[in-house]
Amino acid sequence: MMITTGKRPTLNKRFRFSSKHLGVNDPASNWDVTPTDNYRLACLNGRRLAACYLLQIQSDPSLAGTGLLGHIAGDIDFQDQTATKGHWVGFFSYLEEQLYKAASICDIYLDLAKAQQQWDDIAAQRVQLEKQEENL
Repeated sequence: MMITTGKRPTLNKRFRFSSKHLGVNDPASNWDVTPTDNYRLACLNGRRLAACYLLQIQSDPSLAGTGLLGHIAGDIDFQDQTATKGHWVGFFSYLEEQLYKAASICDIYLDLAKAQQQWDDIAAQRVQLEKQEENL
């Protein structure tokens, strides 16, 4: 795994967060880490990968809410009992820390209501478009 220790971690060529792979669950599309026998280093690299993920959605907010995290999880081998599992342990542990920080400054119920309203608006627009198409 090639990750720098600088301010902005870089991704190894096979670790990408890309909306073009959503739904594909191709192991090379979202999660492909190098096996290791060093659990501590794997956890560190997992945290760095989480930072890469967060930087990606920070720089491209349209990725937030697309299910990308679920597809990353779908490509992880959670049955791996070697030290390599430290990659996903570090990844999700760091994401949990960041989720806590975000949740601690957010009114969760208000935000959830806003999100539901957005989905309801999208659904209503789809129904309206379908009715317009039927009338053509």
